[in-house]
Amino acid sequence: MPFPIKKRYILAFVSAFLVVFGLGFYATRLNTSELVHFWVRFPNARARPIVLHASQRGVLKQIFDPWHEGLSTHWIVNNDTKPHRVKMELVNVTIPVRWKVHAGVAYDEETRTFAEPIPPKGRIPQLGIDWIFYFPENVREMEVWYDGGLKIIDADTGESLLFQPIKILKR
Repeated sequence: MPFPIKKRYILAFVSAFLVVFGLGFYATRLNTSELVHFWVRFPNARARPIVLHASQRGVLKQIFDPWHEGLSTHWIVNNDTKPHRVKMELVNVTIPVRWKVHAGVAYDEETRTFAEPIPPKGRIPQLGIDWIFYFPENVREMEVWYDGGLKIIDADTGESLLFQPIKILKR
């Protein structure tokens, strides 16, 4: 027996509400935790490698967005005794990577360099950096999707301040 019109409207409204609420919860709570956050402290000769296992991510991530992985930092800290103007590079990149950088100081997207030096024991204010890796079909069947890292360089001297190894694995 079909629902009367009034009950159908109520059922449609409740269903729509639950879908919108569920997607909103996913976007605000679960989706933001899918980025792997880490600290960038330099100089550092032995940074601990970051290893992501794509197959061990959340169920919703694997269903709705399995071919993107994201890394993020809000902390680039100068542990040196002298100031450094920071330039960033991702090493060994053979796949598309989208950089999203927001900071309380000027940033040059072309050279990936911050305009102002970070003082000793200081950090970049109001920082948010996301690296979103996209894995095309030719990479998806490989066991290692990305094997490289983040290099922090003194933009004025060319001195390497940090190499942060990053590895993204299929399993």
